[in-house]
Amino acid sequence: MAVWSQAGAARMLLRPVARQTGAGLIQGIINAVFIRQPTMPASPAPFSWPLSPDPFLSLEALDDPDALAWVEQQNARTRAAWCSGAPFESLRQRLADAYLPRERPVIPDRWKDWAYDLWQDERNPKGIWRRTTWAAWRSGAPVWQNLLDFDALGAAEGTPWVCVELDILYPDGDRALITMSPGGSDAQVVREFDLDAQRFVDDGFVIAKAGKHTASWIDRDTLYVGWDNGRKTLTRSGYPRDVRRWTRGTALADAPVVFRGGFGDIGVEAHYDPVERRHTVVSSVDFFDSHTYYLDSAAGAVDAWRQYDVPAHVAVGGWQGWLLLEPRLDWDCDGVRHPGGALLAIRESAFLRGEREVVPLFTPTPLTSACEWTHTRNHLIVSYLDDVQNTTLLWTPSQGTDQAWHWQPRLFPSHGEAQTDVSPVEPTLDDEVFVDTDDYLQPPAYWLADLARENLSEWELIDRWPTQFDATRFVVTRGHAVSADGTRVPYTVVGPRAAQSSAQEAQEAQEAQEAQEAQEAQEAQEAQEAQEQGQPHASQHGPQQPPHPCLLSGYGGFAIPLLPSYLTGQGIGWLERGGVYVVAHIRGGGEFGTRWHTAAQGEQRQRAFDDFIAVAQALVSTGVTSAAQLGIQGGSNGGLLVAACMVQRPELFGAVVCEVPLLDMSRYHLLHAGASWIDEYGDPDEPDEASALAAYSPYHRVSAGVAYPPVLFTTSTADDRVHPGHARKMAARMQSLGADKVWYRENTEGGHGGSDELEQAEHDAMVFEFLWSVLSGSAQVRAVA
Repeated sequence: MAVWSQAGAARMLLRPVARQTGAGLIQGIINAVFIRQPTMPASPAPFSWPLSPDPFLSLEALDDPDALAWVEQQNARTRAAWCSGAPFESLRQRLADAYLPRERPVIPDRWKDWAYDLWQDERNPKGIWRRTTWAAWRSGAPVWQNLLDFDALGAAEGTPWVCVELDILYPDGDRALITMSPGGSDAQVVREFDLDAQRFVDDGFVIAKAGKHTASWIDRDTLYVGWDNGRKTLTRSGYPRDVRRWTRGTALADAPVVFRGGFGDIGVEAHYDPVERRHTVVSSVDFFDSHTYYLDSAAGAVDAWRQYDVPAHVAVGGWQGWLLLEPRLDWDCDGVRHPGGALLAIRESAFLRGEREVVPLFTPTPLTSACEWTHTRNHLIVSYLDDVQNTTLLWTPSQGTDQAWHWQPRLFPSHGEAQTDVSPVEPTLDDEVFVDTDDYLQPPAYWLADLARENLSEWELIDRWPTQFDATRFVVTRGHAVSADGTRVPYTVVGPRAAQSSAQEAQEAQEAQEAQEAQEAQEAQEAQEAQEQGQPHASQHGPQQPPHPCLLSGYGGFAIPLLPSYLTGQGIGWLERGGVYVVAHIRGGGEFGTRWHTAAQGEQRQRAFDDFIAVAQALVSTGVTSAAQLGIQGGSNGGLLVAACMVQRPELFGAVVCEVPLLDMSRYHLLHAGASWIDEYGDPDEPDEASALAAYSPYHRVSAGVAYPPVLFTTSTADDRVHPGHARKMAARMQSLGADKVWYRENTEGGHGGSDELEQAEHDAMVFEFLWSVLSGSAQVRAVA
């Protein structure tokens, strides 16, 4: 059973590159301009992508000497501009101290009577895996036993190993499968480790060549493996399509294939749950949907898989003899319609008999997200967002004397406005849970609670993350912008109290103006015209504070919500300097469930961009900032968004930070894991979908003769999820078109989410120096040499 995992699911998301204790939410959003393709009355002309042939295609070659020479030249220029001098060094060191403080909470993973921890500090940024007894940790006097030093291992082997997953054999507890990646990439190696001897097992299970493998225990001598052994064993998206059952002492190549997915699928993965004694395979048919199979033990074969009879959009999970069903879309089941985002329960034995009378444990509303669930020994924990506020329900099943099952709900208490996450401590043992509370201005606090108690408010405080900046000067408020189609889009503002008060008054005044009678329509129209021009509209509700430099972030993709998280990096590098930080909760994300996501999916992507621009305009029109002082920052999917936004509305922004982005929408599906995102963006090889993609593809829409704001592109050579060629080509093209305020930084180590906290501190210091210098006017922006 895995006690620590960085990888999560087999499908690799384009997640925000956020860190709770580091850079925080660094994402962004975009707006796109649709173009009409020339057509003839009788038959449409075939669609063809502009910019063909691609003049910068050679920059996609990762190891090409000319491409690497270009990268080094760009890196040197960017280092000289933003990574030197006393202010940069001071900020970098302070961020490093904040991301890896000497005194910080140790919240271990419990595995039976042991407490496991991956300790990281400035001396060991990759970490030391260690353990102590649970009783010793609870006493406050743990004696740690070091198991594996990843920094020392990397130094000895000449590879900067990053720990991805630690999977301990259940119930023995003396062996573990350790998954590591070179430099933080998605490619991984797997090695068997002896916890008692504190060394790797001689002739143990090893997958030595890095690839997108998966491996998990069946028993002491058997594994399920998804083997990345080249294109023949992979899906179109680059993930394993075969499940092998590997027996100790045999060659992996000889391990029988017990399940095979399709080439067009995203990937397949198998697991064995030793507590439930359940073998399952999940075959992801696209990024969001999958088929789930169970091993029919009555058939007596290791490949007797049976598919659960539900649509692909219905996720299937299991707990204590129950099936837990989560339809992503509305689902008509046995004459009953269940809304997308619901959580339904039914006894597995009844389901396999053909019964479909389910118990609804969660039903979404227009203001709620979809839910997530986990469990302790006796309770199901269901969490969801209600108007972007976290809510947790506990469900407890019981069987009456009549053998009928009943579910009893209880509401778990919240902690003010903080995000409250409830997770099991050791679900095979008892009902204890960790309770983590987190918000923008207060450092995370860690508590223990017991769901077996009647009073769920009895929490024991374990520790708090050290305070990194003075939050008393700042306040968090919520605003709403109106998108192009009339949709109200919420956003969160963190900034100085005076600026917030003034902005709140301005927003209230503007909303009041919009609601007045027809005789005031002219004034409202003038306000709207001023907003569209990116200029503040004078409020009739008291004096305005001068605008502040403002950093706007967002994400708007893959149904991922943006949640409160302590702003360690932004607090130090931005808020303390006098800046305002804003998070836009736009469509495409998961803040309000499936409908919020699908509203901006595929060919409807423009809505996410419209939402983000509406928030930017609202920040200007309410006097929070000015267009010249408004910066946007986004990573991964957010990098695409901020780049497209910059291309469409260059006059609305003062600076752009575009991190690990995908930008060439004609080729994204051909690079690294890009094919797995077709269900989110669309297929560039399908004419109708390609036309919509071309309408906002930043690489194709950037033009000569346009005054773009200063922009900083960052990526990693080792990013094997979003190809660095996207950022390389975009920077090169903009510079070739005469944009002289374009900088580029490529880290040679670290994957899509970076390598370690020290590297992250250096990166963030560079970003904040760039943004503050440009948006505050404290330094003249340096032009291309």
